[in-house]
Amino acid sequence: MKTSKQPTLRSLLSTPYSLLFLILLLAAGLRFYRLDAQSFWNDEGNSARIAERTIDLILEGSAGDIHPPGYYLLLHCWRALFGQSEFALRSLSVVAGLVLIVFTYLLGHHLFGQTTGLMAAFLGATSPFAVYYSQEARMYALLAAVSAASTYMLLRLLANDTGQKPGFAEKTWFLAYVLTAAAGLYIQYAFSFVLLVHNGIFGLWWLAVARRSVYRGRWLVTWAGTQAAVVALYLPWLPGALSSVTGWSAAGRAYELGHALWDILRVLSVGTTLPIGEATIALLGAGGLLLVGLWPVPPALSKVKENLTGWPQQGTRTGWLGVASMALYLLLTIALIFAFDLYKPAWLKFLVVALPPFHLLLAHGIETLAQIVGGRKQKVIRPASRNLYHASFVLMTVLATITVYPSLHNLYFDPTYARDDYRQIAADVAATRRPGDAIILNAPNQWEVFTYYYPGQDVYPAPYRPGAEGGTAFLTPLVEQYRRLFVLYWGDAESDPRRLIETWLAAHTYKAGDAWYGRVRLATYGVAPLPEEPAVALDIHFGEAIRLSGYALVGDLFAPGDVLPVTLFWETQAPIPERYKITVQLLDSAGRLVAQVDTEPGDGLAPTSTWQTGQIMADRCGVLLPADLSPGHYKLIASLYHITTGERLPVDTGGDYVVLGDVTIAPPQ
Repeated sequence: MKTSKQPTLRSLLSTPYSLLFLILLLAAGLRFYRLDAQSFWNDEGNSARIAERTIDLILEGSAGDIHPPGYYLLLHCWRALFGQSEFALRSLSVVAGLVLIVFTYLLGHHLFGQTTGLMAAFLGATSPFAVYYSQEARMYALLAAVSAASTYMLLRLLANDTGQKPGFAEKTWFLAYVLTAAAGLYIQYAFSFVLLVHNGIFGLWWLAVARRSVYRGRWLVTWAGTQAAVVALYLPWLPGALSSVTGWSAAGRAYELGHALWDILRVLSVGTTLPIGEATIALLGAGGLLLVGLWPVPPALSKVKENLTGWPQQGTRTGWLGVASMALYLLLTIALIFAFDLYKPAWLKFLVVALPPFHLLLAHGIETLAQIVGGRKQKVIRPASRNLYHASFVLMTVLATITVYPSLHNLYFDPTYARDDYRQIAADVAATRRPGDAIILNAPNQWEVFTYYYPGQDVYPAPYRPGAEGGTAFLTPLVEQYRRLFVLYWGDAESDPRRLIETWLAAHTYKAGDAWYGRVRLATYGVAPLPEEPAVALDIHFGEAIRLSGYALVGDLFAPGDVLPVTLFWETQAPIPERYKITVQLLDSAGRLVAQVDTEPGDGLAPTSTWQTGQIMADRCGVLLPADLSPGHYKLIASLYHITTGERLPVDTGGDYVVLGDVTIAPPQ
């Protein structure tokens, strides 16, 4: 009686699907790891708040947005199932990232065989660029997944090597292709680039295969009908799409083409969290493998692959057509980004659709080299050759992993590459906020992300690109109503290029400092009367040319948490070539520093190098008192120092600072 041989762990792990499962586990671990460690940034906040709406409001809001509603509708359903936490909302992108890996494998298996498919899946699993967008609550991981899926459906329906009449199988793949392509258009307008790629792939196939068939005309009609069906499914949203796409602003072509191409290779190879200078070797290796991957594999070497791996390679298309399809997928996507002037750092996210062909061509190059090492000129594949092939393959895999490790480490841990920290901004504001405070958002699209973390009242989005009158009309009621203002500055070049909000506040309030949270700056202002001449006259000279003619301190009794409103009146007796900073400090009875503000004059908008001789400069500074400051009497001093060295200017009365007076802190009410 025969007994069935039980599979061993080694045999299970040596099967393609077991390896694919392990790759997916690795990918899931990299994507779920520290998924909610960083705050939502602006665009993610938009996703979170849009997903809260009802379906009809999502559709209505997307009509005026630069993105179609598909992702938001899916996120709305996802939120209903899993909640609205950062982890829950980002996990949809994690799942999309895993789907992308599956279709990368399927594309590789179909075009080049299981080995290339698995290697490409591994490269996709560890790709820092793919991991980043799989951890973002935006539509780009989903865009990449649907792009790969629709491309796979297309190549499956073009698997007809003779161009014969489309049968039931082709019609099934046509239907699947139409549905995924239409879904892609509803997810992101950039999917239109993928449709252009698909038409190019079909054109290559038709010229190589169907053109010689008696059914060549039917194939053209069928393909045209497929594209018409995609457009028909998208027709309800087409008017809004045309309006949104034509409203896009161009990047401005402010780049040198060679550097831009090198940067694109960096992004696809090691992501955005590794500078080019630290990635040169990796980029040279990736470029070399890409060139090898662009070279079709001869049939004899393809047979060597089957003998070396022991895996069946039937159905693979390792000739020029498979390579040409992936090359077109990669290169046309990049070319369209340049053609539509979409190259700039903030828009490199569109490259996610190029990840599958990039990884497939890299994997094809890696495997081609391994085949040459392990099986060249051998009619019979010996165990030693097979081991050499496997060793070469493993070595290249290890090198690929080592290459991306620094970028992944930066992605997880380096604050330089962290998302803007609105979570911490909201926590800091909430910890210090008290009655009489308001929060101003200088860019209107900060409202969604800030209120996700800070659901409180008294939050005011500034008008987009305000004119002088618009800024005054917006800010004047706020300084009349509130005593302190917290202002979030982000994207000034777009939302307020003339910095009218900041300029008006510098002239009408007392800035008490600011802090950076990524690319967002939180500034604190005190509101008080604005004296136009000194309350205390002085005649003190700093250095050789700067004179302090007096100061004014509004009020004589302050509480912890208040902003001391100090106005310093400066003038220069000669042009000042250097920029200096002003520091106003509060010292206790023992001379210890308890509070201070450091700034260039006019909130940085009137540096000393721009002062005119004989002109009086009224500089308003706010000193934020700590919330736990003990009651008592304190000394207020002021000084000027070199902005580069920190060295203070000497004062003609002796020392390097001037005493402005005493300040009394009352017990908190």
